[in-house]
Amino acid sequence: MTLTISTSVSLNGMITPARGATGESVIPFLDVPPGVIEWKREARRRHGAVLVGTHTVLVDDPTLASHATPGHPAVRATLDAAGKIPRHARFFDGTARTLVGVTAETPREYLDFLAGRGVEAVVAGKAEIDLRRFLAGLAEKGISDVLAEGGGTLNRALLAAGLVDRLHLIVFPAVLDAGSVNLFEGGGDLARFRLEGVERVGDFLMVRYGRAI
Repeated sequence: MTLTISTSVSLNGMITPARGATGESVIPFLDVPPGVIEWKREARRRHGAVLVGTHTVLVDDPTLASHATPGHPAVRATLDAAGKIPRHARFFDGTARTLVGVTAETPREYLDFLAGRGVEAVVAGKAEIDLRRFLAGLAEKGISDVLAEGGGTLNRALLAAGLVDRLHLIVFPAVLDAGSVNLFEGGGDLARFRLEGVERVGDFLMVRYGRAI
C-alpha cells in the first residue's frame, strides 16, 4: 500500500481561506488554468482510491467523481466512526464505489444504512479508527494505492503514523489568512521529503515530493 497526499496550498502554507470554509471557495478568485485542474484529475486517475476525512465530507459535500473516465471509474473513501455524515450527502449518491472506515463501536443503524446503499464498511479499530488498519483494509479490498485529499488534521495524522509516501502540491499564487487551516495541522516531529518534480502552468506550481529515507 502506498499513500500520497494531494492538496492545493497557498504561498504561506494554508489550504482554506478561513476556518470552516472550503478549499474550493478560493478557486473563483484565482483564475485557475484548465491545465491545473486536469493535473489534479490525472493524479486521481493514477491511484486506486481518493481518501478524504469526515470534516471534508461535511463541509465540502464532494462527489470525488469528476475525474472518472470510461476506462477509470472513481473510487472514494472516507472515515466516519460515529456516523456523522448526513444520509443525503453526495458521497452516498451511488455514482462511484464508496468505502467508509468504521469501528466496532460504530452505531448499528449507520452500518445498516451503509450496507443498504452498497457502501463498503472497513472496520479499523474498536473505538477509534486506526489509520494503518484502515489502509490495510483497503488493500484487502484490492486497493493498492491511495490519494489523500483531506484537510490538515487528516494530513497530520497520516504523517504522524508514518503512512505518507509522497506529496503532490498545487501551489497557488495567493497568501491566505495565517489563522486558517494549515497543510499539516498541529505539532509533530520533523519529516523530510525529497523533490521529485516541478511543473508550471501560468502562476501555479505543481510540486511532487517523495518521503526521504
